[in-house]
Formats: sequence, C-alpha cells, structure tokens
Amino acid sequence: MKTPRYLLVALCALILPRPAFAAERADVIDARHWQFFFDNHAIARGTGLSRVVHQPRARGVVIPNDKPWETAGMNPFYFARKDDGTFIGFYDALHWAPNPEGALIRGKIQKDRAQQYINAICFATSRDGLHWEKPNLGFADAPAGVDRQKFPPFASPVGTTRDNNLLGFEMMSFGFTDLGRDGNVADPAKRYAFALDGKLYFSPTLPDFVADRNWRAKLTPAEGRFSTRGEALHFWDEQHGEWVAMVQNAVPHWLPSREIARFASPDLKTWRSEIVLAPDPEDPHRPDLYDEPMVLVPFAAEGVVLGLLSWIHTDRTTPDGGPVMERAPGSPAQGWPWPRTAEHPYVWPWARKGPNEMRVTLSRDGGRTWDRTASRQAWIPHGTEQDSFDRLVITPTPPVRVGDEDWFYVGVYDGDHLTTRPDARQRTYYHDRTRRGQVALYTQKRHRYVSLATGSQVETLITKPFVVQGDTLQLNVDASRGRVRVAVAEYKPVLTLKDTTYSLDPHLMEQNVLAGFTRDDCVPIEANSIEYAVQFRQGASLQALRGKTVVLFIEMLDANLYSFRVQ
Repeated sequence: MKTPRYLLVALCALILPRPAFAAERADVIDARHWQFFFDNHAIARGTGLSRVVHQPRARGVVIPNDKPWETAGMNPFYFARKDDGTFIGFYDALHWAPNPEGALIRGKIQKDRAQQYINAICFATSRDGLHWEKPNLGFADAPAGVDRQKFPPFASPVGTTRDNNLLGFEMMSFGFTDLGRDGNVADPAKRYAFALDGKLYFSPTLPDFVADRNWRAKLTPAEGRFSTRGEALHFWDEQHGEWVAMVQNAVPHWLPSREIARFASPDLKTWRSEIVLAPDPEDPHRPDLYDEPMVLVPFAAEGVVLGLLSWIHTDRTTPDGGPVMERAPGSPAQGWPWPRTAEHPYVWPWARKGPNEMRVTLSRDGGRTWDRTASRQAWIPHGTEQDSFDRLVITPTPPVRVGDEDWFYVGVYDGDHLTTRPDARQRTYYHDRTRRGQVALYTQKRHRYVSLATGSQVETLITKPFVVQGDTLQLNVDASRGRVRVAVAEYKPVLTLKDTTYSLDPHLMEQNVLAGFTRDDCVPIEANSIEYAVQFRQGASLQALRGKTVVLFIEMLDANLYSFRVQ
C-alpha cells in the first residue's frame, strides 16, 4: 500500500530542516529604510488596496522670466535651504541671440534661429522659498535690453550690463551635484561634485561663489573625469560599486525615439553606458501621440534611487527640424534612421512637438532598471492650454525639505516643445510670441508620491518579512478620516492540520501574531503624520522582538498608507 502524498508532505515538513529565512530568503526586505509602494517590493499580499499617485500642490511661478538675459528660458538645477532657514537657487538662463547668417553658439553655427541662444548660470536667494531675489553680482556682461522688432518675435539683445545675477560661467562648462544630500555619498570630502571646463572636482562644502573670488582654487581635483556625455555625477551605486550619471539620448541606438541612458564607472576613468529607460509597448505610439521620456533627474533616498521623469507626448505629424536629409556623412551604412529622411519623417530628433508632464519612478538596482508601475500617469500634469505657464514641465530639481514637506523647483514653459516651423522663413510655432521659461514650485508632504489606499471597507496589507533591527514601527500615513491598526506576526513555516499543507505563504500565518502585538493591542491610528510611531497597549515594544523575522498585518479603513519603517 502506497503512502498517501499528503502524508509524505506532512512528514517531510516535520523532518526536513527549516530554512533560515532572515539570512537566505530573497524576499526578506530591509525595513530600516522607508518602504515605498511605487511597486510591490514590500507587499506580500494586498487584496482590496488601490495604488494611488498623489499630485503635489502647485504653488505657481516663483522665479519669473523678467530679465533680458532670460528670454529663451530658465532651467533650475540646484536649490537648497541653508542652516539659517534661507534659500539659495542656481538656474540656467538662456537668451536669444538671433543672426540672419547663423550664430556661433557652443562651437557650432546654428542656422535655425530658434536655436540661436546663449546660456549662463544665474544665482537667486530667498528668505522663505516663495519670494526670490536676483542680486546684482557684477561678474559678467549680459543684455541690457531686448529688441523684438528685428527678428520678431525673437528678443534680440540690446546693449550690455553687469547689473545682473550671472555668476560668470556657462552651463555647458559648469555644473555641480550635492552628493551628500542626493547622491548616497557618505565621504564628507566628496559632498559636492563639480564639472568645470570638462574636469571633475570634489569639495566638502559649497563654495561662496559671490564673496569668494578664489573658490576655484579650493576645489580638489578628482582622480578621473566625468563621462564624455555625462557632464555630471548623480549618485554612488553601492550595490555595484560605481559612480552613475543619467543622461538623455547619449547612446548610439537603433530606436527612433528618445531614451534615458545610464553612464557608470567604478573609478571615474573607465565608463560604461547603456539604455535603461525607453518607450515600451504599453506607451502610446501613434504618429500623433507618441510618448517618450525627456529628462530623468535621479536622487538617492532610503536605499533606493527615485527618478523625476519628464515625459513628452509627441505629435510626430508636425516635425520641426530642417529639411528632409540623406543619411549623414560618416554614419554607419545601416545605422539608426536619423537625421530625418524621406523614409523616416517622423522620428526623433526632428519630430518633437508636444507638451511635457512630470512622472515619478524608482530603481532598486542603482539605476539599471526603472519600475514603471507608478510612472504610467502624471505626477505633475501639464497645463491644458497652449499658453498655460506649465504647458511644459521639464527640468526638475531634487526636493528641498521644509518641515514635513518636500519642495520641488521645476522649470516650466508656456508652450509646446516646438519653437520653429519647418519652413525657410523660420516662423515660430506661435506666430506672435516665443515660449517663456520660468521656475515654478510644487510642494508635497514628505515622501508622499504613492500610497496604498482603502475606502469604506476594511482591508489588510500583509508585508513581506523583515528582521526587526529597531525599537519603533513608524508609518507615513493619513488616517485622519478613518483608522489603521497593525499586528506583528512571527515569520516561520506553518503546517496546517486541516489539509496538512506545509506553507510559507504569509496570508496563512495570522495564527503566528505575537502576544501583545495583535490588532486589538494596537492603539488605533487616526492621525495624518509622515512619521507616526505605532503604539501597543500594555507598553509592548519592538525592542523585545529584535532579531526576529516578522511580517506586518496592517488593517486599513478609509486611509492612505505611503510607507513604513522600523527605527
């Protein structure tokens, strides 16, 4: 007589050694960091929960385009709050310099009048982050006025003045990143990384560009260089031991679209690049609605890399490049299909009309892959009208923390990403104006990009297991209209007697809820807090559970849960 299969399963479950889950199981997460819900990384089971992308509050334009040296655009790249509570901001300002024969801009003759602009770094200050001043620095010459009749509606520069807020160097030869705040770098000597005239430098402090004329001499040259296409260091990837920069359209490719590339180097000497984010089959790809990534600004936070993703909705039936061209001399015989050809009239880079919105995405492997779960919809939507100040939401900065909020300074434009019609007269797409680029502010409660939400029905989230390495369970939660309760269960193999199934599924383990940490023991949470400390009756503390592998049962009623961690 054969032994029934269910008895063999039961016997094996009792006899075989049980796995060391904390050390070996791949699904054990690190709850010392905030566990976000951009994806399902921290979720074992979440039936009945909705993933919601939360749009920040639009505070409007805070740094307007109101100077002659800003006529072609303003793109913020670094904003910060100082220890005294005041704010500083650096942005790239562009001004038109139209010329009928073409202008020598950045070493190239620009025949397209819409591309005849000059850019430089500008400095601004604010007491409250809302009202900004542009101090007269006296460092560099800039236009004193504009003439819009010479090449209407472009603003031709008139005269020169040093009464401006230019720092005296061009964006193309200068840039810096706060690696300590945004780049996962703990070495204080490498807090800031600078690109200066094609070379790489580090500094423990941000130079006083205004008061210290000798600031360049105080930078420490790096033993290496920026990638030839990177022009910035964004973060240190601890998983793979390499520096990383994210760049748009920097890898020769076969895709007729925009994409985001990752440049990486272990030593700042040898660089490797690869395309890591491009349109996929789930993105619209009709000629009149072709979705593409435009810019990705990464910053390291809570053990992951978050990405502010500017996304363009391209109307490829309205190309804005030069004439249809044959394949460029020197390009591969079977290379990618650009410059624009008669066979491929609607491909990047010539087809680029459309609005931009901002999305959010996340990488858990140092920028090698980016999760698109939450980035299929707008985080900051673009304006609906052609002259909306935010028709293009295109150049973001990493957040500045202000109290319990994140403040994002973002470059916005009041018109589609199209400046010139494709004809010999080089008319602007908008006949009576050029687009205005300005700096807008968006604010949001800290780390509240995406939540798991419930309505009037009680639902339960079961987390993946984690090893308790702290004393306090914290939630980023809004239960101000409902209620949240938490139970803590020990994570261990379960053998149910009813059907003798040996199971590791956490949804079968409520019988393992620990004494003192049941739902009824949890003090009901009815608060709106970014760091709510969960309390249990009878004074139960997670300190008693240190070293144990546990899961959380988070019961939610009409609430939003953004993340959790153990401190």
